[in-house]
Amino acid sequence: MDEFTFKTQNGTEGIEIINLSFSKIPIIRSQTQINFSSRFNNKSDNWIEKSIKLIWNEKCKNNDRLYNQSKFRFEGTNCNPFGKELVVYGTQRFNSKRSCLADPLGVGSLLLTSDRKFLFLKRAMWTGEDKGKLDRPGGHPEPDNVSTSIQSWTEEECTAPENSLRIREEVFDSVKCEIRDEVNLPLESLKDPLLLGVVRSLERLGRPSAEFLVLCSLTSKEVENLYLKSCQAEADESLGIVFLPEEKVRGLDLDQSIWHCLTDAACGAIKLYSQCYSICPS
Repeated sequence: MDEFTFKTQNGTEGIEIINLSFSKIPIIRSQTQINFSSRFNNKSDNWIEKSIKLIWNEKCKNNDRLYNQSKFRFEGTNCNPFGKELVVYGTQRFNSKRSCLADPLGVGSLLLTSDRKFLFLKRAMWTGEDKGKLDRPGGHPEPDNVSTSIQSWTEEECTAPENSLRIREEVFDSVKCEIRDEVNLPLESLKDPLLLGVVRSLERLGRPSAEFLVLCSLTSKEVENLYLKSCQAEADESLGIVFLPEEKVRGLDLDQSIWHCLTDAACGAIKLYSQCYSICPS
């Protein structure tokens, strides 16, 4: 596993890249193993929970579209300046700077059309973060899709091979479902996702997202026509789409105006893609 910090050209604090493959070749579904355990749960105290609740209630006053739901944790506090306080407290109390952070695992995908163009979405202005920025389709795998009782699983249930397999399927399947719900593409037009690695946004205290490559059998024009129908489940989460040539993305040869518009996660996904490919994948 290769880790390094990358200073992006979008004006933020930068990102941490975690390349999970020593050979820097994308990882297919069957090669992926999930280590799921209650030992990785974040730590908390009463004062932390009370502080988070106050911050959350205040944010909801200004945006009634926000919602709270359990997510998988990789190892809502990372996004707030309060997170810096939790880093200090976690280091002192639990000997780990990430122990008190939520670190919800997101997923994102670089979607490559059959005519070799990558699709990026312009985020709606009502969204909780990165308003108006260009981002790759993405979201979160949902623990409840694995089991509605997952939060009460025993350690034996957490580490059972069949449950690890179910979680892996949810992570990979969620990538395609996000594309369907955000772009309006049929699942059958999408090849199985390829895992590029993990990106941590330093702007958000290292909040993680697993980044994938997804090849699409449709052309950019066909994708655009489907998107413009606006009948997808999450149509209101974006204002439009932008296509960037694959060779420009692979070569990191984008105009500064484009870099400045990209989210941290999108910059990280592009960097990982550039590391993995010397030529366009078929």
